[in-house]
Amino acid sequence: MSSKMNQKAQIKRSKTKRNIDKMDKAMNDVKKIGIISCCLVAILLVISIFINPKESYAAGFLQQLPDSFTSGMSTSGRTLISDIYLPNEFYGQTSSGERLSFIYCMDRRLGMIGNHNYVKGSSVKDQTTLTGSSDNRTSDYPGLIYILQNDEPTSDSSINYYLTQLAVWWYIDRANGFSDTQNYTTYDLSSATTSEENKFDDGGNYQFYNNLSAADKQAIRADSTYGQIVVNLVEGAVANENAYLVNNGNQDVIVDTNSVTYTITNDYVETSLIRPISSNSSFESYTVQINSSVGNVEIVDENDNPIASNSISANQGFKLRVPIEDVQNENFKVNITIVGYFADLYDAFIYNPNPTYHEVQVGFTEDYTEDDCTGSGNTVGENAEGERVCLVHTELQRALLGLIERPTTPLTFDLEAPTIPTPDTSSTSFLVYGIGTLIVIAGIVLIVVAKRPKNAKKK
Repeated sequence: MSSKMNQKAQIKRSKTKRNIDKMDKAMNDVKKIGIISCCLVAILLVISIFINPKESYAAGFLQQLPDSFTSGMSTSGRTLISDIYLPNEFYGQTSSGERLSFIYCMDRRLGMIGNHNYVKGSSVKDQTTLTGSSDNRTSDYPGLIYILQNDEPTSDSSINYYLTQLAVWWYIDRANGFSDTQNYTTYDLSSATTSEENKFDDGGNYQFYNNLSAADKQAIRADSTYGQIVVNLVEGAVANENAYLVNNGNQDVIVDTNSVTYTITNDYVETSLIRPISSNSSFESYTVQINSSVGNVEIVDENDNPIASNSISANQGFKLRVPIEDVQNENFKVNITIVGYFADLYDAFIYNPNPTYHEVQVGFTEDYTEDDCTGSGNTVGENAEGERVCLVHTELQRALLGLIERPTTPLTFDLEAPTIPTPDTSSTSFLVYGIGTLIVIAGIVLIVVAKRPKNAKKK
């Protein structure tokens, strides 16, 4: 009797152990399913993040030439070709001291100083009177635009300044009708001479009305290092000057806003392709500036690739799009400005000194007396202390700012999409999460059913 009871107890313990083992295995399977489910949910979360991506946009703009600037001056002189010496490098700067560009002298026989005000004058395409000529001759200087467009022939800015200044002077001589082999004592062509004797006065000031003497030009041509660079700039300016004088029609930019349509996706509200046109055949490129908008507007090409708005070719169009979540409760609205640029319609300007002269007081000494106070415009006067001084008067020359102004046409307009029902993208996320939850529940149920003991007692 005792033996049978021990046998039954042993069988019962064995069954209990098997049940525990099966339960442990089932729990392990549940844990695995839980891990797999978490991985699936994580993947679904990552997918949901990319349902509504956002991108940023920055617009470019055009800077116009200033109405005035203050001259700046470096004290580092340079001689690269023969004895043609430039004592200073001059540059323009704003009233706040921000440097603009180099400025170039236009009348070598006159003076130029630093910290002097210059005011925007006429275009180099306009006729300018050659003051002092007996027949009031005029001249224009459109070829200067070519020189400014090609003012970096080397990698050294100081060398470029020197070579460009020589090219500016030589081209102005050509435009004024002066021969390369003669010098002129006035703007009158009849004053021509081959002599170099009066090139400088006793104070070392240049005297000829041609900016580079005949000897200077000969030395430039003969220079094997930099001479040809200067010659090429001058010849290119002469050859291309008429291209800058051609009037190719109105500088208009047109956009048919009535033809713009709007489409909507799960991600964006987007315009149809917008292609600005012009009646001017020289229409070259344009920029797009977003003035105001609802949402974070992006500029894309016809293939939906983001593009830089600071330079779009005239034969290309653009589209505007905004993320759908930015306009959930508002219509798509944007105010933009398109600025058109036109080829070969560049311009440069002559800046005039204001005032047109500079005057300094020089005290008399044993070595410098009133008899030495000579020179054009110099007079003897008194300073604030009543002492007699020489008022040294210097006529200042015109300046060419080393920047080019491109004629542009701005066009500003509004775009507004009609009311468009926007899809609720949140429902997509709920659907994804719902599917994930069903997968987890179904997996657990299948495992529990599959692990039920086959020889379980029926009750």
